[in-house]
Amino acid sequence: MTGAVAHSDLRPDGAKKYRRLFRATPLIAAICSCVLAVSAHGSFLVIGDDLPSEPMSLDLESSRYLAFGEVIHAFYSDRQFDALTQLLINQKNELFNEDTEYAELILGELYVNFGLPEQAEAIFNRLLKKDILAQLRAETWLHKAALHYRRGQLDEAASILGSRRTEGLPSDKNAQRHLMLANIRISQAEFGDALSSLHAIPAGTREGAYATYNMGVAMIRANHIDDGILMLGGVLNLPPGDDEMNALKDRAALAIGLTELKRSRYEPAREALVRVRADGPFSNEALLALGLSNFERREFRRALPVWLELVRRNPSHHSVQEALLLAPRAYEELGAMPQSLAGYQFAAQTLREELLQIEMAIRSIDQADWLDRLKSQDRQQGGHRDPMSASANYKADSGPETAYLYRLFASHDFAEQFRQYMELDRILDMLKRWQGSLPALQQTYRDQVASLEAALPAARNNLVELRRQQRAVGEGVAALMVTIPARLDMRQPQHLADFEQLQRWDLIMALEAHLTALPNTAAYQGQRERLRRVRGFQLFDIASNAPQTRLQQQRDVALANGDIEIVDIRLAATERLIRDASLHVRSNLGSRLGERAGKIDEMIKETERLMANLGQTLKNDALRVLAQSRIQLGEQLGEAHLSIARLQDASVSEKIERGRE
Repeated sequence: MTGAVAHSDLRPDGAKKYRRLFRATPLIAAICSCVLAVSAHGSFLVIGDDLPSEPMSLDLESSRYLAFGEVIHAFYSDRQFDALTQLLINQKNELFNEDTEYAELILGELYVNFGLPEQAEAIFNRLLKKDILAQLRAETWLHKAALHYRRGQLDEAASILGSRRTEGLPSDKNAQRHLMLANIRISQAEFGDALSSLHAIPAGTREGAYATYNMGVAMIRANHIDDGILMLGGVLNLPPGDDEMNALKDRAALAIGLTELKRSRYEPAREALVRVRADGPFSNEALLALGLSNFERREFRRALPVWLELVRRNPSHHSVQEALLLAPRAYEELGAMPQSLAGYQFAAQTLREELLQIEMAIRSIDQADWLDRLKSQDRQQGGHRDPMSASANYKADSGPETAYLYRLFASHDFAEQFRQYMELDRILDMLKRWQGSLPALQQTYRDQVASLEAALPAARNNLVELRRQQRAVGEGVAALMVTIPARLDMRQPQHLADFEQLQRWDLIMALEAHLTALPNTAAYQGQRERLRRVRGFQLFDIASNAPQTRLQQQRDVALANGDIEIVDIRLAATERLIRDASLHVRSNLGSRLGERAGKIDEMIKETERLMANLGQTLKNDALRVLAQSRIQLGEQLGEAHLSIARLQDASVSEKIERGRE
């Protein structure tokens, strides 16, 4: 008996060994051919002995943490809509539920970010009724307070933020808590409590800088001017930071300068104003105030260059419009009447052009697509941001009205409404992309069904045949194991020979049969004697190697059993694939896709209706602001014409007086 198929022989380089095995015995050859047929038909790869033979499934908690890791990655990658979608899908699949508090908390925060306070509050209230970890409970209370703060319920937010319910927060969230509480106390003119919250914020942090600035401005408005300036000075003296922090420092310097200017303290005002960056977002206001600080001290020559620099800038800014009238006034104080008259004439021409821009802006707002010009730059430039990203950039890129709408965006109500409009617009864009992808999905599903229906019958028949062959191979190997005797028996030496020994033995047997058929002459008797001796030598060789050969045969049979088990696993996987394909063919996915198409159409219509209503509200607010700007420009234009007339009358009067003399 020869050895069975070795595990390493399931590769092309094992073909030579297969040829040996096939000549050894017909039974082994049949078994090996069946194993090869099953493996070749399924195009299977050999699994190593060191790998598990069965798929390892994750337990429930491991699956939850894996899914939650994907949610957290999407959340902190500014893809909050993806994070919300993944949470809701996992809830639908019963992976997350009300008992997974960590997922519930992030879901509540996402609801807050997307303006769904009722859903968020329901989650927070449900979490607070449970026995959860102290830090998780504190963070839940913080989110609930932030929800009240955003909805303008300041007393409810302050009662939470100022209580022991938020103890145990991490340092960054604790800073957010004190910043919110400080802002609430400032709005309620409770400056002592606000200072206590401010001191609890770590120095040098972004939250601390904003809290200090808000505190300083609030104290100035409450007529605690010196204390407020001292607070703003703390912000102004912070080390240089990023663009946001540098802009906050500019605001602090501007606030100090304007406050000192109102108190007629011109030198401290000038010292603060010169610290505003010339290329910063508040440089126009700072230049205007710096010129006024010099003008009020009657230092007209120092005020004039500042205002002349300012009038070279964009005339849509209110500070530039003020400087257009103040610069010729400084010339007038210096006695340079021709320059003053030319300055007023230039101001009148510029203001007249700006009035024309205002009229064009009003007409452009009446157009249907005016809000599209205010959309996010990231979307217009083809960025790959989350379509519901909360940090989208709302800078406008064109349109004569955009320079006058900055006052609108400074309003919390308008900014919130515009943010909602942008979110609706992104939802509409997403729905339309879904609507556009549905026909391709439906066609793909139909093609899949047609392909599977055509392939499944043959696949089932092949699987049945492969199963039959696999069982036959298994039975053959089992029978082969039974036929291996427990003891070595030289009565059938071919069963104990290796391949080379078997070749020689077959040759000896063939020669012996041939000589037996020949006449019994002396010549043939000598050949028979020599063949008998060769036969004895071969028997001795086979007997001496029989123990090692038998051990190798047993190993080969064991390896053949392992290969059969692997084939069984692969056939089971193939059977599962065929079953899944059958379920896919019989599923109602096609009708569900049709239902989704109708649902998406309804959602698109509802979103467009909401956008139309909100867009009309935004349009009315924009027209109101533009009308106010038009009135202001008209007054300034009238003042410029009056100044021109006054200077011309003064010049004529002077000429008349000279003529009389």
